Amino acid sequence: MAGNFWQSSHYLQWILDKQDLLKERQKDLKFLTEEEYWKLQIFFTNVIQALGEHLKLRQQVIATATVYFKRFYARYSLKSIDPVLMAPTCVFLASKVELVLSAILECEFYLLELMDCCLIVYHPYRPLLQYVQDMGQEDMLLPLAWRIVNDTYRTDLCLLYPPFMIALACLHVACVVQQKDARQWFAELSVDMEKVLSFYLLPSAMD
Repeated sequence: MAGNFWQSSHYLQWILDKQDLLKERQKDLKFLTEEEYWKLQIFFTNVIQALGEHLKLRQQVIATATVYFKRFYARYSLKSIDPVLMAPTCVFLASKVELVLSAILECEFYLLELMDCCLIVYHPYRPLLQYVQDMGQEDMLLPLAWRIVNDTYRTDLCLLYPPFMIALACLHVACVVQQKDARQWFAELSVDMEKVLSFYLLPSAMD
């Protein structure tokens, strides 16, 4: 995707403060436990994934739809619009598949309004590919790290951190799982690795 992430609406408007995100979520936690809330989030992430695969969409389109879904419910309660309707709306908006259900078209309007028409989303996939190629371990690490990136969309990471940091965290997990000693490579990066590694401590972050 062309463009500068640091000047994009993704960075300027949609990298959220964790405390603000948790504050908005209290509306839902009045009638759901935190465990029930995360089960619903994971369920609808899986719905979007399954729908996208059924429609034979690219993974990046499915990931974009997932971010749209999370952005909406980062600002609004699950009770505001039925997630059963919002999930396919997000897929529709991300892919522009010719779905003509009027309810979905109406819901698309609300989704666009909420996101202030900020439809460009940067994902961890491109920086992950660049990091793995730089490391010289594409065949060994890329498939696992890619799947871990997919799993992060079941968490709030896409709302809290820039994609390059998510990519680094997923690559680090892949190195640990594959028992690849990449400490020297990570040490040479001009990145706050302590912050990257803190992802592991986030509730439901990498479970």
